[in-house]
Amino acid sequence: MRILITAGGTREYIDPVRFISNASSGRMGYALARAALKAGHEVTLITAPTALKPPTGARIIRVESAAQMFKAVKERFPACDCLIMAAAVSDYTPARPSKTKLKKQARKLTLELKPTQDIVKWAGRHKAEPRATGHGPRIVVGFALEDRDLRANAERKLREKRLDMIVANAPDSISAEKTTVHIIRRGAERAEVVEATKATIAAKIISLLT
Repeated sequence: MRILITAGGTREYIDPVRFISNASSGRMGYALARAALKAGHEVTLITAPTALKPPTGARIIRVESAAQMFKAVKERFPACDCLIMAAAVSDYTPARPSKTKLKKQARKLTLELKPTQDIVKWAGRHKAEPRATGHGPRIVVGFALEDRDLRANAERKLREKRLDMIVANAPDSISAEKTTVHIIRRGAERAEVVEATKATIAAKIISLLT
């Protein structure tokens, strides 16, 4: 398959030097890219800034913001057989970013934020559109980071965003060496991977795609 994978935490700039981001290391997305390559798939990795070494053999597309990631996904979505949205895309971005560096002042600074595009939801709506190669709908995989009602919230996202698979985990999985994930698929039994490395989890996810 031609697999499109996103990774890392996006940066939403307040001014030219300051940004809002999150604690994502990008390790899950990079592990998925390596696992997919090892399984013989063709991989394009759209990555937000990380300190990780790109996996050999993958086509690398570098982005920073949620808007840039959405643009990159839209451009490459027609040619992919599967999209795995492992990136931690910012939910909000500054409504009016400053073109110049904001000076420190004694008074409070209030930021107005606006929602970013829900990329995986967009993909779920468009997955049945004709592919550049092959036939049938694409597979769309999402991730759910939940601090309460993990399974219930993940199942709701699976339905609402029209996904084929969702991988749910807790916030303590960020940057952790080992973690537990719940893999929920449409019309299939749930799978749980307990206290495993991200490489092991990635291999499991890739194995369940076909």
